[in-house]
Amino acid sequence: MAASFRRISVLLLLILQGSFPPNSFAQQTPPAPLGSLQLTLKQAVQLALKQNPQRIIAHLLVSESDRNSQITRAALLPQANLAASGSVIQYNIQSIERSKQRTDAGPYQLIEAGPTFSQTLLNLPQIRGYQIGREGTRQARADEKTTRETVVNAVVDQYLLVLRALATRDAAKARVALAQRLYEQAGELQKTGIGLNIDTVRANVELQNERQNLIDAETQTHTTKYGLAELLDLPRDQDLEVTDRLEFYDLPVLEREALLDQALSARPEIQSLNSQQRIAKLTTDSEREQRLPELNFSGFWYYQGSRFDNGVPAYAYEIELQFPLFTGGRIRAQEANAKLEEQHIAEIRRQVEAQIVNDVKSALDELAAARNSVDVANLGYTLAEEEVAQAQRRFQAGVTTNVEVVTAQDALARASDNRIGALYQFNLSRAALARATGEIEAMYTK
Repeated sequence: MAASFRRISVLLLLILQGSFPPNSFAQQTPPAPLGSLQLTLKQAVQLALKQNPQRIIAHLLVSESDRNSQITRAALLPQANLAASGSVIQYNIQSIERSKQRTDAGPYQLIEAGPTFSQTLLNLPQIRGYQIGREGTRQARADEKTTRETVVNAVVDQYLLVLRALATRDAAKARVALAQRLYEQAGELQKTGIGLNIDTVRANVELQNERQNLIDAETQTHTTKYGLAELLDLPRDQDLEVTDRLEFYDLPVLEREALLDQALSARPEIQSLNSQQRIAKLTTDSEREQRLPELNFSGFWYYQGSRFDNGVPAYAYEIELQFPLFTGGRIRAQEANAKLEEQHIAEIRRQVEAQIVNDVKSALDELAAARNSVDVANLGYTLAEEEVAQAQRRFQAGVTTNVEVVTAQDALARASDNRIGALYQFNLSRAALARATGEIEAMYTK
């Protein structure tokens, strides 16, 4: 019995081994990890404009609008078809004549083949439809530009957040190194009898606080890079490194009125609203022009006969004129509805223009404040460094406890954060002004 069981087991193993490829259970080699991608701000913006999903969707909508315009244009162009048919007909003469007797006619065989054609000679609503289609393409292009500006603005803001996180991390590292030196100094002074144990403990507490700040800063550098990678649509295993740093730029004098005029003419939102207003006006004209006559031309040329060898040319040319007399108030209602749409878009335009004016003014004021904040923050950081150095010398000389040193360290930390925040706000305000005037893509791609 046991021998039979072993033979069955061996047979099953042989069957299973033959059912799978030789390497089906071999461990697959994982794909090689991607190298770190190093990007400047300009390169990040260019990459986002190339593969960001929002930008791609906006471009697809432009292509869709362009195809719709081609469809509306086709209705105005000549139409031609090639038709062929064959039929056998039999009917009752009584169905077409007043006759008491039912008499059949046929069957008749009919074969015909040839081109048919038509051309719209006058149809103003169709012409307006084509014009609306072309204007819709212009609107779609303006909307795509709005999306591009939005994507660029998001990438710039996120890139600046990464730079701020990196600057905060570097400052935290420097403060940890300083706290470590001061802690070691306090320990040495305690050994020599100049310092007290509480000074050493106080320095150690400050050191641990700075180490905790460094941990938080390191985490922030990772999370901000993840957000940037999402905007750039990078692979999930792609590492990202930024190569720029927070900097201060000496900007020229900015004229408020000139910037407002530029924003109200260059912003893609305004260009889109211009197209929407023209579309609404064309729609109103189209609804009104339904009262006008329509003129169409059509016809055919057939080779017609009972068989293929006895046919003769048969043709027909037709001009059709249609003139609406009564539509139950439909045209009047459609025209009124189109005028309401014009008013709706006009009110939206007023709202958008007011928002643009607010954006430009706010960005200018924030940029001016940020420029002043950079100067103040730089001076404050210099003074804080000097305060730390003096407090360290006084503590080393035994003139005071390290309370002054710890206080100076806290002041230096605040000054460092203020300087980083001022530089970040300056660059952010500069980008916000470029976005408000419709120039952010040009600024960060050239």
